[in-house]
Amino acid sequence: MFSIDFANMEDTNNVMDTISNDQHKWERKGLDTGKVMQKKGKFFWDFQGTETEWKEGIIPYLASVLSDYMTDHQELKWIKNYIEDTFYYKDESEAITDIAQTLLEGEKKGVLRTPLFDKRKHFVYNELKKEIEEKKHIQWQPLLTFRLGTYHQLLMEAASKAIDEYKWEQEYQTMVESCRHHLKHAEEQMNILHLLLKEKPLFVDEHGHPIDEWTRLHQLEHSLVFEKELPFEYMVISPTVSLSPRRLHVYSDEENGTVQTLEMIFQEKMTLHPVKEWPLYEK
Repeated sequence: MFSIDFANMEDTNNVMDTISNDQHKWERKGLDTGKVMQKKGKFFWDFQGTETEWKEGIIPYLASVLSDYMTDHQELKWIKNYIEDTFYYKDESEAITDIAQTLLEGEKKGVLRTPLFDKRKHFVYNELKKEIEEKKHIQWQPLLTFRLGTYHQLLMEAASKAIDEYKWEQEYQTMVESCRHHLKHAEEQMNILHLLLKEKPLFVDEHGHPIDEWTRLHQLEHSLVFEKELPFEYMVISPTVSLSPRRLHVYSDEENGTVQTLEMIFQEKMTLHPVKEWPLYEK
């Protein structure tokens, strides 16, 4: 008889429900896979088939059920615990956990992901399968601590990356609000600004005169600068906001992060055009 000591009724009930439901389906097809039982926090499987049937049929199935339960129902709880108890972000834990989920599932664009994020379910399955093959009785908590230590280190890394992303998003929102506030209260420096987005952006006023780097630097509001890692000639957001145009015309063939940020800041004051409409393209 095989058994798992979950020492937790929620885990026992969830795993028991999944396996019992599958067994009912097998029984309707005439397949006998023995009996599954639970007693307090323990799960039991009394299988009367051959050793080959156990190893080739039941073990892979059981490892799959346990790994799916772990990754689909438990890992976000563990990540949330790391965020609150290891990194001490209690009030923000819900929002950061949501970010961690998007990181693990590959839905967060522009964030460098650990390749193991994609392979974690396969890793957990293989480790659980080995554990079941080697033992007739499993202690769930020691299994999580010792056999799946690498998996939990990965979840802690996801929590850490999610916290970094959360902090960046908060800084980003603060920057956007600061830029909006500046546009609302600062004196407009020009009627129309044309901005061509390329590796080095081009700034042109309504009369077709280029706004050179020295002029942009002279006009720059240093409190708005957040692209400090960039050389000035590559900066777009803070020089554009510092010039405080009444209307902004942006020319780009892709709606990238820079375009989206400008749209958030300038809102109805901004118009997006394809590059072919750049008024000085031939000049």
